[in-house]
Amino acid sequence: MKVGQIVEFYLFDTPVEGKIYTINKKEKTIGVIYKGFKYPHMQTFKKLPKKRSDNPSNKSYVPPWYILKSKK
Repeated sequence: MKVGQIVEFYLFDTPVEGKIYTINKKEKTIGVIYKGFKYPHMQTFKKLPKKRSDNPSNKSYVPPWYILKSKK
């Protein structure tokens, strides 16, 4: 992923496309702009955590915006 690249992400369970404006390699998050709004600290998941043991931070929390990697 690079700054300026268009990515598909989920915004409140709705797939949308936005443009990357920042990448934080230390926290492994990115910031995306969609319709003029900035969505910072976006995480990437291979699958959504369903129980506490699936989430590395030991919390069963799914953020309101996230990127879901799919196998292609």
